[in-house]
Amino acid sequence: MERTAALRLDAEWIKIRSRRAGVSPRERERILTDLIAALAPHAEDDLSLTARLSLRYGDLARHHFDTGRRDAALAAVREAVRRCEVPAGHDDEHARWYARALISQAVYLAEPLSDELGMPRYAFQPEGERPAPDDHADGQAALAATRRAIEVWERLDQSDPRNREGLAQAHVFLGDRLEELGRPADAAAWAVRAEREFHALWSDPDPREPTHAAALEHLSDQLERRLRRCPFDGGLTRLRAEDLLPERLLPLAVVAARIEGVEPDAIADGLELDGTEVRRILRARSWRAVWRFDVRDGANGSWTPMRHPWRGTDAVTDHSAEAVAAELTDAFLHSPDCPAPAVPWRIAVWWEEEDHLDGSRYRRTFEPPS
Repeated sequence: MERTAALRLDAEWIKIRSRRAGVSPRERERILTDLIAALAPHAEDDLSLTARLSLRYGDLARHHFDTGRRDAALAAVREAVRRCEVPAGHDDEHARWYARALISQAVYLAEPLSDELGMPRYAFQPEGERPAPDDHADGQAALAATRRAIEVWERLDQSDPRNREGLAQAHVFLGDRLEELGRPADAAAWAVRAEREFHALWSDPDPREPTHAAALEHLSDQLERRLRRCPFDGGLTRLRAEDLLPERLLPLAVVAARIEGVEPDAIADGLELDGTEVRRILRARSWRAVWRFDVRDGANGSWTPMRHPWRGTDAVTDHSAEAVAAELTDAFLHSPDCPAPAVPWRIAVWWEEEDHLDGSRYRRTFEPPS
């Protein structure tokens, strides 16, 4: 009777979960806590109930994470993963639940490595800001959990579209975790693989299907952002050699290399393109340079951004970020806005939009002579 009552409570929760609205966060947490307490005694010798208990721990973890309690979310999702591991070996549906629990665990672990917009927080530049050791360790654990989820999906029957879609989605998450750890080329490679998998799965994507359209648009945006962060040598060149640089994005790769300061002939060699085609792309495609000059306040040492024209944007054709910065610096040094020699100042140039200094394409600080 207690088992039946617990299952009835679970069915009621499923209805509440599908509606979401109308139940306060506190009430949702109370229901979930009561449900977990009701299911737990009957799950020890019942693989199906054990897997269901894992789902409810996963729901509780999501609730905690959505309400800003990451530590509680991690504790709950650890239980979700633990409870589902054994059932996953006996039933494909339970294996899918297990893989999704691992992906959720990875998302919660990696949370400190992303900003409020979900973008990678750190560029991992040699002299830039780096995550705290604990956050970096969590990022590595997130990467490991994602790879475990991929192994689960790979063991399932790939003739089942649900399993192929789950594997493709896991590859998307793998790219996210790699990007957060400062590996944009690897992240781009997995985005390309996932995009190809989705196209194979949805051989004729229905434009009216919002899930398909949103997934493909998301991947396209990811790829462009990651390629903008890829170094030329060992990044763009490796992707091209491994057939992981889509033809439609070759012009973007050419411009990215030029912004880095690579000469056209070297771009052509590295990307296996004709030199004439590279020069045509560089003449035809501009890039949006965004710059900012900052001056240090002697009183408190803080940096103050300057106003237009020393904080602005312009379309640039066939110039590196360093060349843009050199022209701006020369103009600044000969302007009445240039501070006294004893005042430190700096310049940063970004591609597309102003962001963290670590993400700039060029930056330099000018200190007063000693």
